This record gives sequence, structure tokens and C-alpha cells, in this order.
Amino acid sequence: MPRPDWYCDDVLSGKLDVEKVWEDERVLAFHHPKPTAEIHVVVIPKTHIKSILAPEAVNGDLLASMVTAIQQTAATLGLDRQGFHVRTNAGTDGVTPHMHWHIYGPGIP
Repeated sequence: MPRPDWYCDDVLSGKLDVEKVWEDERVLAFHHPKPTAEIHVVVIPKTHIKSILAPEAVNGDLLASMVTAIQQTAATLGLDRQGFHVRTNAGTDGVTPHMHWHIYGPGIP
């Protein structure tokens, strides 16, 4: 099993302090500390999953929490009225393999 992404590992361990947007027992959503859009939120599972293509990613409770995090983030930040874009990591070259989703807004480019 690959080592969890150091960045997300640092967030989950508390080593890297971030502004949380939403959290439950399975998922954490937080403002990216180095955003690439006006609004840039990262949604991660609290347990390491190597990518959305991994068999363990197909977990109804986890996926429901991931979608709920997106819905709550959109409502909290007003993106539900402006539109937004969600991107997932599917094991892209140069990226430490782990499941995470990015929410970008406002608007859809």
C-alpha cells in the first residue's frame, strides 16, 4: 500500500493547520492553503485511499460523505448560486496517489 500523501497526512495529523469548511467522521473539507482559484477547497477521506479508481473507494458511506462535503461547502461558500467545478485525483503522474477532490469556484470556467 502506498504511503499517504504527505500534504494530506500533515493536514489530518494536525501538523499543517488549515481552515476547515466541513467535517464528519469519514471526510474533511478545508480551504487549500495555496489556492489556485478564488475559492479552492480540498475534500479528503480521513483514511488513505490510493485513488477514486481503487476498490476501497467504492464505499457507499464514504462516497455519501464526500458528496455531502461538496454540497455543504457549496452552500456555506455561496457556490450553489454561482456554480463551481469539482476535480478528482485518479492517480495522475507526479501526484502522490491518494483520493482527494478539489472544489473550485466561483463560476465554471
